[in-house]
Formats: sequence, C-alpha cells, structure tokens
Amino acid sequence: MKQHGDIIYSERDEFGLIQVVEDSATRKLFFDSNVEQSCQYLNAPLSLNFEYQQKTVAQILDFAARNKRSPRILMLGLGGGSIAAQLNHCLPKSMITVIELRQAVIDCAYRFFQLPHVPEIEVLQDDALQFVAQQSAQAASDSNCHYDVIIVDIFDASGLASELSSTEFNAQLWQLVNQQQGMLLFNLWHQWQNQPNADSKKAKPTQDSQQIIDYWQKLINQQSSWQLNRYNIQSSQNLIVELCKKP
Repeated sequence: MKQHGDIIYSERDEFGLIQVVEDSATRKLFFDSNVEQSCQYLNAPLSLNFEYQQKTVAQILDFAARNKRSPRILMLGLGGGSIAAQLNHCLPKSMITVIELRQAVIDCAYRFFQLPHVPEIEVLQDDALQFVAQQSAQAASDSNCHYDVIIVDIFDASGLASELSSTEFNAQLWQLVNQQQGMLLFNLWHQWQNQPNADSKKAKPTQDSQQIIDYWQKLINQQSSWQLNRYNIQSSQNLIVELCKKP
C-alpha cells in the first residue's frame, strides 16, 4: 500500500492496518488499502472533503430545519469523525451517539482529526450490529431509545460490510428509528456501467447495496407516509440512500 505523503501514524489491530498520512495540504485516514476513509484539510479542518459527506450533512440539516428541532442522532461508523464534527458545529444542541468497532480508529479521530471533546458527542467502542440489536429490543418498550436520525456508514478495507445487508439488522434499524418523524441515511456503494451505443454511464448498486435498497423499498411500499430517495455521488462510487417521512 503506497500513499502520497508522510505516514505520521501506523497501527495494526485485530482487524488490519490503520494509517494516517499527511502532505502539505491534507491529512488522510486509510484502512489497509488505498481507499481514503477520511480526509481533512489542514487549513480548514471543518470543511468536508468528500461529496457524499456533504450530501449526508445537507440532508440532516434540511431535516432539522423542516422539523424545527435538534434531532437525536445515531451514527454507525466513525472514520475520522468529519461528519460528527460538522453536525456538532451546525447543530450544537443535537446529541450525537457514534458507534465504532475499533478503539484505534476512535483514538485517531480525536488525536489527528480534531473530533471535539464535547458532551454532545458520545463515542462508544462497540460492535454496531450488537448495539443496534440491544437498543432496538429496548426501543420496543421505551420510546426514549428511539433516534430521530440514523446514519449507517460502515466500510472496511474491502468496501461495504456485508453484514449490513441482512434482513435482521435492517428490521432492527426500523425499530430503532423514530417512525413518527425520523430519517435513515445509508452510505452505500455503486458501480458505473457503460451504456451500449452511448457515451453516458449508468450507476448500478453493488449486490450488498441492492439488497439493502430492496429491503427498504419493500417496507416503504407498506408505509405510505415514508419515501426512499437515492443520490448517486458523481465524484465517487458512493450512493446515499435516504428514508424519511414524506413532506
């Protein structure tokens, strides 16, 4: 794995290699591959470098404005903490809970990517699937366990974690979100395919991503007050899937 810049941090845990690479303008986080997990401008640490992050934050800010309140947010996956930091900056009254499997990633977010040490951001070292299973069971009898916004943004060195496409996990997410006035956001993956006899390309979700979309589309078909929106990110292979109440 060759990176452009200086490796300022490197650690291998039970899940693989974690590296922080810095050049004259940016600091980046990598997981055992050349895929950038997070990127921060050194002279503008709150700027979001990735288009998919910008879209994710924009949808949440729009949700908060429509509902005229600061949402309770659950994030599955931390990375460098860019989205959590930006949401805390824009929605300082929102309580944000972040679930991250790897303690070394949490340490990197605070040490190298300026994740704020504030009470409004709670970062828990836990398995996201186990956390969701436990919390959804509690939410069945306690509405205080519900979240207004749930962000699923879990990738490893090889791509989207396949466990996220299971029916059980997605059903538990549905139990955990505020069904009266909530939103789910998935950072998924698509592939560009050349169209026959045309210069244009068509975005097609990967198999795991399509399974997630199919699950939620089937559920949405039974929930007339909810809708599913897809946003193909043009600058990368990210695909943002949003589930929310209809306006």
